[in-house]
Amino acid sequence: MSLRARPAAAALFALCAASAVTAEPFALAPAYDQIYRIDLASRTATLVGDTGSYAGQPIVMKGIAYAPNGSLLASSDNTKSLFRLDFLGSPASVVGSLGLAGQGDPSRLDALDLSYAVTCDGSAWLASGVARKLWKVDNATGLTTYVGSTGARLTGLAARGRNLYGAGDYENPSLFRVDTASGAAIPIGSFGVSASKISSVWPSFDASGNLWAAVTYIPPPPPAANAFPPDWSDLARINVDSGAMTLLGPITGPEDLRSVPLFGLAITAPQPCPTGTATAQPIPAGSPRSLSLLAGLLLLAAGLVLRRRGLR
Repeated sequence: MSLRARPAAAALFALCAASAVTAEPFALAPAYDQIYRIDLASRTATLVGDTGSYAGQPIVMKGIAYAPNGSLLASSDNTKSLFRLDFLGSPASVVGSLGLAGQGDPSRLDALDLSYAVTCDGSAWLASGVARKLWKVDNATGLTTYVGSTGARLTGLAARGRNLYGAGDYENPSLFRVDTASGAAIPIGSFGVSASKISSVWPSFDASGNLWAAVTYIPPPPPAANAFPPDWSDLARINVDSGAMTLLGPITGPEDLRSVPLFGLAITAPQPCPTGTATAQPIPAGSPRSLSLLAGLLLLAAGLVLRRRGLR
């Protein structure tokens, strides 16, 4: 059980199992050791259930995404492992260790501030805002392969087709295109909003190519009268061509959600990758179309002959 165990919402787990991929107006998002279902139209969050525990620790997920086959996977920052969420009323199932222990911030219990996304070909990617690195992830084992330095602090990843995108925070409040060959984060453009309190931005595409994001903020330090903002996370849309962000308003939900930020956003599975190229189709010799083309060529040739005779 998690440190903040709540009664499991088994019925809602079953609902998500049946509709998580197809119900596009909804997203799934982790918040500490819980999963919420977010209505993107009303910005309302509903508790789905707890993530469970692993190796004596609550599973704190940072980064969540669908694979092309509809599987829902998430990276865990505190356990440095990859998990699969089956939504059968049971806790998350461990896939395997990411092999990244000891690479995080020692002053924050080895935190890496991970984010995770899957491209249309099934390739999975993991970024660290602390280490500023990109890894490729084996979704079958959890094993990671280092790609390279991002050169920027990315707080969230999203994929569209074979393209990988990253979102910055208050340090560099911009949308980035991430080169999956080198790891380099290439700026697309600034969010264009007040960003001094933005802690993380968790983007996710819907099936139509719209880029949504859960935006979380840095709370005022205690002993402020209000130790946490009334609603810690906002819902936003981001223009993928310019990086411009439109804040839609706070994500509201149970009281628990007011004390923790969201740590990811998953809306739908990647659309199939474009495959193959268009090829010229032969026209049957006896078809009406072929006969029409032949007649046209004969008329053109006859016209050229008559024109040449007229010039003599």
